[in-house]
Amino acid sequence: MRLYLPESWLGDAKRLDKARVPEDQRRPLTKGQIALELLDRVRSEGLPGGLVVADSGYGVSGPSRDRLAERGLHYVVGVTDEMVVFTEQPRWVAPAAATGGRPQKRPRLAEGSPRPVSLKELAARTPRRKVTWREGTKGPMWGRFAWLRVWPGQGWSTGQCAGTAPIRLLIEEQADGKLKYAFSDLPADTSRLRAVRLWRSRWPVELGYQQMKEELGLDHHEGRSWRGFHHHACLVMLAYGFHTLEQRRARRGRSRPGKEGGAERP
Repeated sequence: MRLYLPESWLGDAKRLDKARVPEDQRRPLTKGQIALELLDRVRSEGLPGGLVVADSGYGVSGPSRDRLAERGLHYVVGVTDEMVVFTEQPRWVAPAAATGGRPQKRPRLAEGSPRPVSLKELAARTPRRKVTWREGTKGPMWGRFAWLRVWPGQGWSTGQCAGTAPIRLLIEEQADGKLKYAFSDLPADTSRLRAVRLWRSRWPVELGYQQMKEELGLDHHEGRSWRGFHHHACLVMLAYGFHTLEQRRARRGRSRPGKEGGAERP
């Protein structure tokens, strides 16, 4: 975990000095860039991984998704409903040679080529199927999902997405009717069930983060020190790890039908 510094901090050298922010951290970084740096650090320590799952705070950034792909990582990341996509492969016209006036620098969408639609529009006309991804403590956990092949359309009017490879779009309809969306570059033969299970695997992480805030005091830090905040966050995560291990140990020690005190009955 690393603290995000807004522009109001980065532009105030006295405040940075007072909080003892290290010189190498006094850089304008987005949350996505911070996440990539932390990911690189974890991978350099011997945990390469293969898949990144994140919410829309990170998924809406095309460059961030590209950086994950460049690292050889697949992703399933949330996006917002105003994002636009092509449902068919778009056709592009290359920039023409200048014949007077401002020269063209980017491709443009060809006449008659499919136009992009927002995810909200696409969801309104796309049927979804019931998918049960696992058995919960209160019964099967399920929702309705669509799993589509699309082409990213952000910046289409200026040709910024020309030549972009197709990706997958997951549309989730929750029990209350609310819709969620995710982009993914999982292999083309990935099943809907597999995609749903990967997408929903983020939920335990959200629960853990909530528990660290509500039960272990992650959001109780009121200091103004860079080191103090990260020290506090580290201790909270260590406490959470200890708590999780103790819960697992308690579950392993429970008696099961046909057993007493951990030993089988004769």
